[in-house]
Amino acid sequence: MTSHNNFPIGTSDFKDVMKMGATFVDKSLFIKEIMEDFSKVILLTRPRRFGKTLNMSMLGYFLNMGEEDLFHGLKIKDHAEFCAKHQNKYPVIFFTFKDVRFDDFDSAYSDIKGIFADLYGKNRDLLEGDLLDEPERAFFMDIRFERIDDQSKLGNALKKLIQFIHRKYKVPPILLLDEYDTPIQEAYMKNYYDKMISFMRTLLGPALKDNKDLGKALLTGITRVSQESLFSGLNNVQVYTMLDHKYGQYFGFTEAEVVQVLPEGLDLEPIKQWYNGYKIGNLELYNPWSITKCLTNDGKLKPYWMNTSSNALVFSLIEGGPEMVREKFDNLLQGIAQTQTIDETIVFQGIENNEDAIWTLLFHAGYLNILEHERDAFGSIIAEIAVPNQEVLSIYAKIIKRRFEKGPRGSTGYREFADYLVKGDVEKFSDLIRGYIQGTVSFFDLGKHIPEKVFHAFMLGILASLQHLYNIKSNPEAGKGRADMVMIPKSDKHMGIILEFKASTSEKNLEEDAREALIQIEDKRYAYTFPANTKILLLGMAFCGKEMQSASKVLEGKIS
Repeated sequence: MTSHNNFPIGTSDFKDVMKMGATFVDKSLFIKEIMEDFSKVILLTRPRRFGKTLNMSMLGYFLNMGEEDLFHGLKIKDHAEFCAKHQNKYPVIFFTFKDVRFDDFDSAYSDIKGIFADLYGKNRDLLEGDLLDEPERAFFMDIRFERIDDQSKLGNALKKLIQFIHRKYKVPPILLLDEYDTPIQEAYMKNYYDKMISFMRTLLGPALKDNKDLGKALLTGITRVSQESLFSGLNNVQVYTMLDHKYGQYFGFTEAEVVQVLPEGLDLEPIKQWYNGYKIGNLELYNPWSITKCLTNDGKLKPYWMNTSSNALVFSLIEGGPEMVREKFDNLLQGIAQTQTIDETIVFQGIENNEDAIWTLLFHAGYLNILEHERDAFGSIIAEIAVPNQEVLSIYAKIIKRRFEKGPRGSTGYREFADYLVKGDVEKFSDLIRGYIQGTVSFFDLGKHIPEKVFHAFMLGILASLQHLYNIKSNPEAGKGRADMVMIPKSDKHMGIILEFKASTSEKNLEEDAREALIQIEDKRYAYTFPANTKILLLGMAFCGKEMQSASKVLEGKIS
């Protein structure tokens, strides 16, 4: 059984992972598929933290000339003939745009200048001998020391570097560009999209189109930016998105891989509910970042992936998009799959008013799952979309919470919820919850038949503000089962709290269901998760649409 505390959290360099002896889910056959793909230029799109950078790094170390062999014991070594032909046989150009996130174009452009200065610095051996003529040496030095304000000159830097490397090694280099679309997304968010897309077209077009000096190029990103916007005239790019089966198993963990790294005694089912649900081709995959974080934290279930990137664009598109977007979002929260046209490419300009583009971005970014899809007579992709898992649901709950943070007129804000709960004033806590829910009619109607998990995710988001006072656990093993939420105080100044939620089928059943939730807490002995003599508030909550009732009890000390 693999140690679950040995994952390389925050490390995406393959050599570092291998050197530290960290847990590694073997995806090395990705190398073979890429090199045997007849496409010269490949674009792979996947959500953030789905293993793109680690796979690119692995590919680079395998192919690059002069690298030590880091692959002993991995699956790729079962293919001796392939390894003999390809391992350490190519010059490799590997860089990433993942950190090009700036408020204005000049800052982003300056950062890209720095990226190419580093690339040229790593290849300064090209200056040796008479490989480059005088104009080429001058160009090289200008890029190396960032003496370039002319965008067309920097835009030619990638093509020139490929040409110089091919000339030196007599082998066409492999180009690996990670997170190619980050500067473009950031530019859209910060209102300099036209400048960035124009520059990126200048940079990538000449390097990728009909370039005889290039061996093969692999680009990764979250989205496929439309050909008209970026890849105009580039007809040789083979794109594999989340809709394609090919390469599906290499980004994300299969269930068999999760079971392989799961410690003994840790139940798979709640982990599956939280982090599974991504369908790529015919595969169902788990979010790899969330799995590694969860297992490193002894199986604690929480939204780890939510904090890996900004959700501002997602929130703004759902809150400010067309009315139909909000209506479908309402249904998705209730667990009702929606029929939607999904595009294979993203056109950022005007996306806030384009329903299809909004849902397309949400899908490719990992916030939606496609259950089924087919092409209509016009070639459009008609898909059944759904929320993939509890983790993503908790992100959507933040959208609801954002409305609550403002509070109804006269309120000091959503933190009142937490204050009253900590004090054990259940009546005021319940009144505020009920008032806030009923006060959001102008945003969207939550509907009458919301699954329990939606309310659960919302409460988890609301109570996250108490993490400085409590260790908040969602769906933890406790007593004879799993409680919905357990809040263990970090000091004896505060009482422990157990919350259990019920979804009522009718408003007239609310009080009875709330009492049933309270009884369940006692019958299942959830209080046993607390240290002895802890004062504990037991709180059952039942809800139906915009109505909610609660039932509570205080235990002065843990039951013996």
